Amino acid sequence: MKYIITESQYNKSIDKFITYIFEPHKEKRTKKFPGSIFWVKDGEVVAEVKESAFFWVSHQIWRSISLMFSLKHTETRQVIKEWLEEHYKLGGLSPLTLTDDNPVSWKNRNITN
Repeated sequence: MKYIITESQYNKSIDKFITYIFEPHKEKRTKKFPGSIFWVKDGEVVAEVKESAFFWVSHQIWRSISLMFSLKHTETRQVIKEWLEEHYKLGGLSPLTLTDDNPVSWKNRNITN
């Protein structure tokens, strides 16, 4: 069975899915990483706002968004950027993931402790 949805419905679905993945989260700052704000959900770091320029996203979350909507890497970046602007007025951030130039590993940083 095929379903036909409008572009508006598609965009709303993406928005709801991204919101579901990130919310509710708590923001955490540490003295060890003063230029970062970590988003923690269920005891896991899911994203990092770094120096008000970058939005590092967990690879698992990035992949979930990409697979759920059959998005290419650049398309996933764009929908996350739009979501950040819509919900947090953070559209100036560049969304990145572990597959981008600067890999980040939160597990080795003990952020949630």
